[in-house]
Amino acid sequence: MTTDSHPSKRLLIGAGSFADALGGLRLAERLTESLAGDLGGLLVEETVVTEVVDLPGQRVVTSSGMLVMAPTRHQVRTLMESDARAFRASLSGLARAKTRNWTFERRHGELISGLCDAAKGWDLLLLGYRQIHRQAGRVVLIAPPKSASQDAVGLAQNLAQALRTNLFAFAIGPEPPRPEDHGLDCKWLFSEVEILSRISRMNASVVVLDLSVGPLRTHDQLRLLLGVARCPVLVLGAAQAKPSIAHTTQIPTAPRDEN
Repeated sequence: MTTDSHPSKRLLIGAGSFADALGGLRLAERLTESLAGDLGGLLVEETVVTEVVDLPGQRVVTSSGMLVMAPTRHQVRTLMESDARAFRASLSGLARAKTRNWTFERRHGELISGLCDAAKGWDLLLLGYRQIHRQAGRVVLIAPPKSASQDAVGLAQNLAQALRTNLFAFAIGPEPPRPEDHGLDCKWLFSEVEILSRISRMNASVVVLDLSVGPLRTHDQLRLLLGVARCPVLVLGAAQAKPSIAHTTQIPTAPRDEN
């Protein structure tokens, strides 16, 4: 596998916290060896966090199940500043080590809609997710329809090779196709809901899909996928995804840092 046979692609890594960004950065380190060209980082400060801290006496449940007082606005701001510095420093270090150009941004808004909007001009969007599995999982592909572009298939195959793991694919269709239809082993299911249900029971290192061709096409579906996959999600065609009705992609842009 060489960069000659797999042209460089501009990779945007997005997350709502440094813990999630770190999971994406670790995967991006492997991608830069074969696929990624310029690197971008985007930290999204989600509106829902601001809404929680604005409610007096609001309590939240921690990851350990404890009920605690919600952090103050100052505490949240301090945490976000710390996350931004750590994200930027890690991205800069990765770019220098791989001799890549890089940029870093901070925005405020809804995570998925904001990242898909920011993905315009980027070839790949990598949604970070904090590591929760002790053992490395498989690369999972949500295969596009056979009549659509098969770029996601090639990307997933290359990624599985780079990670030295197996590739498992899901597709939608009434009957298994001929082997040459996709060129890989697929589990054929009947709906997007069934795909999400199957992925929720898997240990995956990364999920790969193309939102521009389906079967998943919307911000809401991508949001659900990230929640059930519990691992980074690598997206082609993110900027062409259909916006969610309840969320806007028009979020203000914060000052931009460039190397």
